[in-house]
Amino acid sequence: MKRTTVIEGCTLFVISIFGFFGGVTLYINRDARTQSSVMAPGTYVLVLSVALMLTALVYVSLSFRKASRTAGAELRETRAPWVSPIVIKVASAFAVYAYLIQWLGYTLPTMLFLVVEFKLLGVKSWKSNIVLTAVVAALFYIVFIKYCEMTFPHGTLFD
Repeated sequence: MKRTTVIEGCTLFVISIFGFFGGVTLYINRDARTQSSVMAPGTYVLVLSVALMLTALVYVSLSFRKASRTAGAELRETRAPWVSPIVIKVASAFAVYAYLIQWLGYTLPTMLFLVVEFKLLGVKSWKSNIVLTAVVAALFYIVFIKYCEMTFPHGTLFD
């Protein structure tokens, strides 16, 4: 197993622990006026932190499992660069998304961002990419707009 895999998993786990305690603090110290909201302050952070903890644990455990299966075979491992080209592309797409969302609002930049991200992450078929984009965008809308009663930015070009 690669050392970078363990470092990545542990980093994600530590970040999620900070988020967990931050969410607990927000939930405990919430304002009485937010009692009636669907998601009290900190609840979303708690849920996200627990999901990140589980993701980190699964990531590292799957890496251990893969390493134990290939332990008998002599495999030549190449050292992965600290910053791979895919990481730079994903980070660049996110930066462009963050810039566009202030001008164009939520909907169009999110659709473009998800299409680009799914393509970068290996979704080959355009049909699958469009379907995944529509499903994820719809889930975001249902969870955040309908359930959590949040408002997404409309963009300064349309104001």
